[in-house]
Amino acid sequence: MPSNIPDIIKPDELEALNSQAAFIAAKDGRKIAYYQYGAKDGEPIFFCHGTGSHIHVMLLHSAARRLGYRIIVPDRPGIGLSDFQPHRKILDGASDIAALADRLGIEKFGVMGISGGGPTLLACAYSLAPRLKFVVDLACAVPLYTDRAALKELGWVDRLFAKLGAWLPLCLFQVPFALLGFQQKVIKSPAAFAKMMRSSMCKADMELFQNKDLQYLFMRDFQELFRQGSKGPSLDAQLIYHPWGFDLRKIKCHVEIRQGSDDRWIPPSFSRYLAGVLSDAKLRIIQGQGHFYHMVYAEETLREIAGKTGDSII
Repeated sequence: MPSNIPDIIKPDELEALNSQAAFIAAKDGRKIAYYQYGAKDGEPIFFCHGTGSHIHVMLLHSAARRLGYRIIVPDRPGIGLSDFQPHRKILDGASDIAALADRLGIEKFGVMGISGGGPTLLACAYSLAPRLKFVVDLACAVPLYTDRAALKELGWVDRLFAKLGAWLPLCLFQVPFALLGFQQKVIKSPAAFAKMMRSSMCKADMELFQNKDLQYLFMRDFQELFRQGSKGPSLDAQLIYHPWGFDLRKIKCHVEIRQGSDDRWIPPSFSRYLAGVLSDAKLRIIQGQGHFYHMVYAEETLREIAGKTGDSII
């Protein structure tokens, strides 16, 4: 296991990549913004970003470019530059990814996701299985947020939002998100932003966030999350806390699950639950690591995917 934090994408390269948004129109006329990282002609992977935006997926950019992966990440509705989608369902996210793949001329592809991207990732596994070459879950959310025992394993901020999101109507649940969004506008210090997140960090994550470039990346990630205000982010989060609209037990494709043993954003019990519910899944627990290990150590993650799935590395 690597002992040193690798180089994180620098702010100037981050901003250059962030200026390269592309767009397609969904069937209902919505604008879907997406970004591409890594190798332009590489093995395609659609990435379901976590609670945040496309920006944290830039952590995969350099490793994907070296190893021959093409990372395609759309922002979900109401996030970044993607239009808000009223009455959105989780399965709509899989439809958006299928539409984007069609527009790009990609028939077969892999899907990956982290954290709050779990519902979209598993919706893809449920409804797009014939098109998927592999499915990789990097400590994703699962429908356990009304389980009292599971809630106790979350940090207090995440536990509070889960409780509020499960029973408040969107118009009221949007209020705490509006406050969070306001903080993103007034906090201009990456270090101060990282400090604000400490309640959900384990020791390993705190060590990673000593890196100033990582602090900057996640500050910008949340700024993009709230670029259009709080309505999109609040609905995106609330969908996780409500019934998902499909049965995880009916997912038939193989799912690789990766989880840090000390993760506080997504506790290991969530990944164990998922591995137990799915008919074909393999769980790997990385001892002593937290939520962001898989993204920061991108090359190790992508190399392991290649080994597990049989994909060739260019």
